[in-house]
Amino acid sequence: MPELFSNAPSAWPKVRLEGLIPSLAPEAKTANSVAFATTIEATFRAASGGLQVLEANVERLTREGVIEVPLRVRAADGEYDVFFYPVADEQSAAHFAGVSELARKWGRLRPVYYSSQTLPDTNPSPLPITQTDRLYLTAAQASPKGQYAMWWANVSGERFHQSSTFDLVDRIYRELNGLEMRAYALILREIGMIHEEYEFTSGTMTDTTVEIPLEGPEGIPMIATYSQQRGLRFHFHMTLTSPEARDLFLNLFLMRIKAWKQEANLEHIKRLDSPSYIWWRELGKRLRFTSGEQSIQAVGSVKR
Repeated sequence: MPELFSNAPSAWPKVRLEGLIPSLAPEAKTANSVAFATTIEATFRAASGGLQVLEANVERLTREGVIEVPLRVRAADGEYDVFFYPVADEQSAAHFAGVSELARKWGRLRPVYYSSQTLPDTNPSPLPITQTDRLYLTAAQASPKGQYAMWWANVSGERFHQSSTFDLVDRIYRELNGLEMRAYALILREIGMIHEEYEFTSGTMTDTTVEIPLEGPEGIPMIATYSQQRGLRFHFHMTLTSPEARDLFLNLFLMRIKAWKQEANLEHIKRLDSPSYIWWRELGKRLRFTSGEQSIQAVGSVKR
């Protein structure tokens, strides 16, 4: 049974894969991926050292978008992102070089590869290895119980208007000024609740808040809400979401709406300030004048 080549830590067991198909055809790729995931899980389970396959086909958030990771593995020294390349060609090497560069620039990822041969040294792929053209959202049956918020203090004395989250939300409100309803329709289309934008935007909207429970990349539980007075907002489960993942998702959303506005030729259309943008601007002013003794622990709270 042929042994796969890898740059995994030397303490990890060797992985031998039978029936590897040396092809990049879609059906071969699917068969190889299933065989690899099954084999590596069985190999790690049989080995000592506490190696464990956590999940397969994971969408990982990065500063440059979402990257799809075949396997997440837990070892004694932490978690790793495992990539599998059935064919050790220039394209595979360039992709992994891009993944490694992304990890060096921003951290968070710990990439390891397995392949039929050692991947050749090469430059990172000129093609994007991350995705920003979708939000990787799915509708949830129900929200996990707990407290949700747009932002919450992670350490004592932390203040919203001085945080990176505030900067991201502020940029989102500026980008969506006057387009909030259409942006919410964009989300509903992605999760399959509507097929065309007009199905949401053509109705008469009152000040009633519309909300929907969602699961984002990395399984982040969140609630998306829309109202005329507050606009489009994301509320994240405060216990099940790290501040880092929260900000990375907001950054992904910011990149997505910028691309959407460009695709729809909405970038240069003059619009009056919307009620929700005016609300956000006034909220920012109030927060700046809040004293330290009155610092807010959470913004946009929703309890389930």
